[in-house]
Amino acid sequence: MSTTEAKITEEYPPVRTGGSLLLAWRTNSKHILIVGGGEVACGRVLKALEADARVTLICPEEGLHPELKFRISNDQIYKYINREFDPIDLEEDIDMVLTAIDDPIKSKEIYELSKEKKLPINVADVPSLCDFYFMSEHRDGPLQIAVSTNGQGPKLANIIRRHISENLPNGVGEAINKVGHLRQNIRKIDSDYKSSSKRMQWMSKICEDWSIEDLKRLDDNVIEALLPYYEKRVIPSFNTIKQETFLSDKLEEATKEMNIEEDEHKETKKGQLILVGAGPGDPSLLTQKAIEALSNADLVVSDLLVPKEIFSVVKCETRFALAKSGSQKSVKSDESQKEIQHCCLEGLEKGKNVVRLKIGDPFLFGRGGEEVSFFKKKGFEVNVVPGISSALSAPMSANVPVTHRGLSDQVLIITGQGTQGKLPQVPQYHDMRTTVVLMAVGKAKELSKELLNNNYPDDLPAVFVENGNRPNERIIRATVATLGEMVEKECVVAPSTLIIGRAVNALLE
Repeated sequence: MSTTEAKITEEYPPVRTGGSLLLAWRTNSKHILIVGGGEVACGRVLKALEADARVTLICPEEGLHPELKFRISNDQIYKYINREFDPIDLEEDIDMVLTAIDDPIKSKEIYELSKEKKLPINVADVPSLCDFYFMSEHRDGPLQIAVSTNGQGPKLANIIRRHISENLPNGVGEAINKVGHLRQNIRKIDSDYKSSSKRMQWMSKICEDWSIEDLKRLDDNVIEALLPYYEKRVIPSFNTIKQETFLSDKLEEATKEMNIEEDEHKETKKGQLILVGAGPGDPSLLTQKAIEALSNADLVVSDLLVPKEIFSVVKCETRFALAKSGSQKSVKSDESQKEIQHCCLEGLEKGKNVVRLKIGDPFLFGRGGEEVSFFKKKGFEVNVVPGISSALSAPMSANVPVTHRGLSDQVLIITGQGTQGKLPQVPQYHDMRTTVVLMAVGKAKELSKELLNNNYPDDLPAVFVENGNRPNERIIRATVATLGEMVEKECVVAPSTLIIGRAVNALLE
């Protein structure tokens, strides 16, 4: 390499290929077509609406998420088409296409049709069929911070975005609003396009020299006092503005009031959090207090396992936790739990009444205690509304008394998904005990062995109650020795409650 080439290499940044062109795409009044009705579609719809786009949604009604039904019924969606996608849908005046369906063949077909019409498209979870990616986003008023991993690690993008947002100065969104107001006033007194560089330099210097706290105090009086300094091309300090104008006393008083409000905000925090147990899933089994909390909420953050019928009383925005579900994935990962807590925290800090809705009872294998601890450390008091647990309601539904004279005088409730998904330690068999196991389906074989090793009789009666207290409830009878066999044979799915003990057959005679 010659000396000249080396000098140029040092002077100019290297080209790092493989990235994306990061843009803030203005979609206000643009027409976005979204295909799909699940959780991913919910996120796509929300992002499009927050960008002031007109949204057409295509999905059969039976596949619609409760959040999308809410948005349709509240006229937030421009047009809803109750059917599968048809190529004719692209004949309208469409500006962008988003697909969120679990059909790779149909997704590719929509992609190819969109490309024929030169429409930008994003196919969820298929990076090779995306003209652009969605990024993990933090928003505070006009401030939007987006993190992209170029489709390589969406979860990592969420973690990085959360780290950034948690370390931003308090009130930065408000400060940006105030700076925008100052900028508009500067344009009014100097609208010449030739002054663009002058305006930019002066505004940049204000942003560099004034703190976020100072910028938050850019009210009409402060802006009026600043305008003469722009004409002189001078950058005064905030203290100078106070000292050199007759407004100083008024500003001082406003500053003190703001400090008092901020101190009160720090002490009491904004918003209210209620941890609500949704019970086993039957809306008629919700407590009156739970119904009242859901009806008056500004934001509901819910588990995915809560059935849609429960949301009939909800009138506000609902967000669904990205918790894992299924027989072998029923325990939320720590990262999912953090995402849930962060979602609630965002609402609380905006002054919203937030309901954290959990299936069953929040304090019985629901990590409710952890959530109460977390929010108390953040300065929020948490009200807890208990729910009926399937540990007790499912046995009733199956006509099983968990205690019965002569057969059972004690009840043990355990989980099939303990720490890191392992079974908890099962105590030795006691013939007067009824054992209730929640989240046991994925561990049925392993649980059977553990029970037999702890002297549970192999013919001890057991029963799975699948979707207890719901219209699609099933009751599957087994014994300790045949737990795994019956799960496979009858295709038992979560949520299911397992009851074991002599009392299981007490009312069969």
